[in-house]
Amino acid sequence: MSGKAKRLKPAVLTVGNELIYGERENTNGMWMLQRLYSAGMPAEIWISLPDDENAIGEWIRLLKERDAFPIFVSGGIGGTHDDRTRQGIALGLDRALVCHEECYQILEKRYGKHFSGQRKRMAWLPEGCDLIPNDIGAPGFFLEGIYAFPGFPEMLKPMFEWVMERFFPAQGDVEVFEWTVPVSEGTVGPVVERFSIEHPEVSVGIYPHLIPDGQQVTVRLRCSGKDSHVADELGRILKEFEK
Repeated sequence: MSGKAKRLKPAVLTVGNELIYGERENTNGMWMLQRLYSAGMPAEIWISLPDDENAIGEWIRLLKERDAFPIFVSGGIGGTHDDRTRQGIALGLDRALVCHEECYQILEKRYGKHFSGQRKRMAWLPEGCDLIPNDIGAPGFFLEGIYAFPGFPEMLKPMFEWVMERFFPAQGDVEVFEWTVPVSEGTVGPVVERFSIEHPEVSVGIYPHLIPDGQQVTVRLRCSGKDSHVADELGRILKEFEK
């Protein structure tokens, strides 16, 4: 990036019919969300999409219009008939899908005599993109703030870390503070809401629980290190409900 830095509004997209149909747990999505959160840049949206280039393209366009940045996409960049993410990203960015010469050479060297027609498809990428290295498979790619990874966790994780280290150094650790108070959500809710309005720089959530003898509420505050002083203030407020 050059000039004024873009405000981070991360989006996570996971692609695969098996996710939409509930056939496979979406561990890639959860891992990316947790990794972004730990880096101090929590995602603003997480979407699971089918293996359909039109659906992928539509969401890429919409996210770009809403200034989502960066957009992380996992799954669907292989060479089989149902891998449609490359095509979808190209559609969403109104770019041609072209043979990426560097990617082609990497794949040709890696697969040798087994460099089949399906594997050659993996070199067809959105025009103008750059590559994300992959030591054990086909490269990923990035352009216009979109970063595309394979769906294999063994590949995704080191490639994701490569992107984070080079383009998104840690934004500051997120600290989490938690209190449990023996009251209902309706009792503590108004007080926590006022606190949240007074401190928009932090994230405060209320998580009610039903217990054998009544109700209790967990209040969780998430903030950067520089804002951690507000935890003492909220702790003092909540202590009143323990009496």
